[in-house]
Amino acid sequence: MMVSQSGSGLDYTRVVTLNHTAAFLVESVIQKDFTEEDLIDLLVEKYDVARDVAAKDVQALVGTLLKEGLVEKQE
Repeated sequence: MMVSQSGSGLDYTRVVTLNHTAAFLVESVIQKDFTEEDLIDLLVEKYDVARDVAAKDVQALVGTLLKEGLVEKQE
């Protein structure tokens, strides 16, 4: 579970529940800069899934995290 920070406190109305795989990815890159490719690599290495399947899953996860303000996209 991840809770969005709003201003100076936590916003408990904005909670994102993560499945085991998503939690693994988030925990693997917490407090680090990362790319979608990094997350795809982690999925492929740990779960031996096809790269295109991993890419779709990562895109969905990153989309959710961006939408909820839990990560920021850097240019």
